[in-house]
Amino acid sequence: MIARLALAVVLCAAAVVATAQNTILDYPDTVAAAAMPAPQTAFHDWSEAEGEAKAIIAAWNAKTPVSVPWTRVQLARYIKHKASPTRGARGLALVHVAMHDAYALAVARKAEPRLAVSMAAARVLGYQFNAEERAFDRIVFSLAATLNHTTREGLPPAALDALRLGYAVGERVVQRAESDGAQRGWNGSRLQWYGDGRYYGPGAWEPSPPYFYYPPDEPFAPGWKTWVLERADQFRPTPPAYGSERFLKDLQEVVAINANRTPEQLRIAKFWVDGHGSVTPPGHWNQIAMEHVLAAKLDDATTLNLFADLNIALADTFIAVWETKYHYWTIRPISAAKKLLGVDLALPILTPPFPSYVSGHAGFSGASARIIGAYFPQEAAKLDAMAEEAAVSRLYGGIHYRHDNDDGLALGRKVADAVLQKSKKAQ
Repeated sequence: MIARLALAVVLCAAAVVATAQNTILDYPDTVAAAAMPAPQTAFHDWSEAEGEAKAIIAAWNAKTPVSVPWTRVQLARYIKHKASPTRGARGLALVHVAMHDAYALAVARKAEPRLAVSMAAARVLGYQFNAEERAFDRIVFSLAATLNHTTREGLPPAALDALRLGYAVGERVVQRAESDGAQRGWNGSRLQWYGDGRYYGPGAWEPSPPYFYYPPDEPFAPGWKTWVLERADQFRPTPPAYGSERFLKDLQEVVAINANRTPEQLRIAKFWVDGHGSVTPPGHWNQIAMEHVLAAKLDDATTLNLFADLNIALADTFIAVWETKYHYWTIRPISAAKKLLGVDLALPILTPPFPSYVSGHAGFSGASARIIGAYFPQEAAKLDAMAEEAAVSRLYGGIHYRHDNDDGLALGRKVADAVLQKSKKAQ
């Protein structure tokens, strides 16, 4: 039976001082890990965990940066569990902050960084996907046994120290997650929201066909704790007035494209959908980042910095976009076309159940291209072009106006610039 990892994790003050500027969250001089039960299971054997551990080690042996296999694990779980696209950015930020900080502290303590990073990721993934019944811990124990050429029950003290360190970092990140406001409104089975603060005037959002989903998605997100932004409304843009010349022009453009959509426009619209059952829009940009990292053969530290910056920017962009959406409550094109033009739109993709302005896809894409481009400046123009295609895909799909996309791109880029500025100062 695997021994319980119940000993406290102690970080000497010198190590913490030496690395404080390189961690995103604050860690006290002495970080005590709670008792960490052995990853036993009543319903699963170890074969699946051992298979995933084998794939991770194979990636490391191929010189893949330490965190990238865990990014793949997380995105695979997004697909498996049909993760909500609106929760994708938050989860990615939590896991990548944990891996970033665990690596920094492991290097300072001369602990095994692969095990510390892995256990930090596993702790946060276990929080995010609690139905997995500690599957991630089993992966890490399998990794540790393979790397140390021993049994899971006979791990050497150095391996156990690295696991405890990673677990303590993961616990700290989970503590942050528990206080970030994302649990507000949920009673365990449904969202308790009854139209608080909703705008009901002309041009207000309403549930859209064909399913008329209600309530709107994540109405409390504007109050979530940000990572870098001082306020969720720090960069809030302003939409054209409902019924104004600009609004009508952009609405008519949606109608015209829908009536004459080209095969290429349809391909673009569907390529960037990233709905339920996908890696989500933030996950799509993590995949793009992984492609660049692997092609450039980046080292562990640079990769961890990149993905921390990327996912913090995505998480803050989500909050900023949703704050804008629920500040203005703007009507979707499918509803506005019926009201103002008498046109019934039959769209190739589903209109999401929340206000229109600004586009989340555009915000995510603008932020992501800016972050990845900062690490790969020679690719910046190409990445910006991809972001613009992702943004316009929502126009091609008929679910956003051009001003939603243009202003969403600009908002995401502003958030990314703020993240890069803070990251540069920290490093």
